[in-house]
Amino acid sequence: MSAAATVHAPSESPAAAKGQRRALNSGWIGRLPSTVIWATFGWVAGLSRLNDNSFLIHLRTGHWILDHGIPHHDIYSFTFPGISWVAQSWLAEVLYALLDRSAGPVAIRLVNGLTGAVIAVLAARLATRARGGGRTGPLVLPAVAVSAMLWAERPLLFGVAAMLALVWIVELPDSFAGRHARVAVPLLMWFWVNTHGTFMLGFGYLALHLAGRWWDGAPPWRARELSLLQGTLLAFGAAVVNPYGVRLLLFPLELMGRGEALDYVQEWKSPDFRAPMGIAFALFVLIFFVVLARAEPRPDRRDLVVAIPFLFLGFWALRNLAVTPLVCLPIAARLLGERPSAAPSRRRLAWTWLALVPSLLVFAAVIGQRAASEPGLALGKYPVQGMRAVEQRGLLGHRLLTTDEWGAYVIHAYWPRQRVFMDDRFDMYPVPFTVDYMKAVQGRAQWRGLLDRNRIDVVVWPVRTPLGEILGEADGWTRVHQDATASVFVRR
Repeated sequence: MSAAATVHAPSESPAAAKGQRRALNSGWIGRLPSTVIWATFGWVAGLSRLNDNSFLIHLRTGHWILDHGIPHHDIYSFTFPGISWVAQSWLAEVLYALLDRSAGPVAIRLVNGLTGAVIAVLAARLATRARGGGRTGPLVLPAVAVSAMLWAERPLLFGVAAMLALVWIVELPDSFAGRHARVAVPLLMWFWVNTHGTFMLGFGYLALHLAGRWWDGAPPWRARELSLLQGTLLAFGAAVVNPYGVRLLLFPLELMGRGEALDYVQEWKSPDFRAPMGIAFALFVLIFFVVLARAEPRPDRRDLVVAIPFLFLGFWALRNLAVTPLVCLPIAARLLGERPSAAPSRRRLAWTWLALVPSLLVFAAVIGQRAASEPGLALGKYPVQGMRAVEQRGLLGHRLLTTDEWGAYVIHAYWPRQRVFMDDRFDMYPVPFTVDYMKAVQGRAQWRGLLDRNRIDVVVWPVRTPLGEILGEADGWTRVHQDATASVFVRR
């Protein structure tokens, strides 16, 4: 029997399986140093200051939900007021707003840090248990590092944690969650559906796993696969219970239908293998295929059916790198072969406890205290001075054009006094409108028609950009403010 078959369809007796679980779960004192190391890594990676443009909209929407209820139509733009809108991350937005009202932005940072720590620890533990013991750091480090590069303060971070939890349920059938898949899968997927659109990757992962196991001779109407199938079907039923009904489930498919607009969005482009994230992902893929080629016995069909589509997703879009390495991690760990860890000597264990563990805990505490003492929001990349100039000149409420990224700042700081022309909700704005906007951003000839059709009379735009340079010399426009970040133009 192959290693993969051992994991997905264990043949041991219940007593033997219970004994194996005890063996894997024993020695927590010896595992504590590695746990602290990974927790510190995830804590620091997730504790970044809050400056993501999407987060600003999520936070503002969370406050709206607490005060007025779930929005079903746009409330932020003057170009398409009242257009149908699905706030697909409403649950995460409510959490952000509750944390903000209770303790300010620092509370959100701390929760993000804790989420990062949980992801890193679970990934390391998942790899160790999938292998059956032994060191897995060379696999875990590139996998978590690639994913962590996308751990901005967005609901995507919760989606990453949900993906990892689902992989844990599937890959470790002898774990508590794995043994109760009929309950764990629906609860997890309901949370995920209401938190982030990556839930479709979760359903896709379950489908690939069941199809691969069927190909390996374990049909979905028997034993372990039956419980996963039942959990998946129950998850679909539970997922419909949300403020938007079926619309929320269809949201990712509708978004994918906006490919012409998404082509302009950086996170939907393929990874740049000259950039750090692309290099790290290439390193992980190289390690994965080396393990795949050297594995004895050969990998099961199920492993290939799961890994190849997710690797393709990673090559296709940058945003998928947050989950692709975590899905492939336990497969690679299992293919390394079981190698129980040697028990550390008492001297080594004592040195680790006395030197490494306290040092890491102090370091994590210092980082956390520093985060708590500094402003939670970092708005230096936004047109703070430019919008202040707009306000001082009495121009708030005019038909203002700014970038989609800066539109999030305007919503955060000036809505409802100022509505926006465009922001980064590419799932809501009509595709032709978005494409015209993107072409204008690049300084193409369509810029004047876009401004005239939408009766724009104030423009706040980044300095040293094509459209900014054009407006500085264009007839009919006057620059009334400029700083190191933004210029403000007013129609004559």
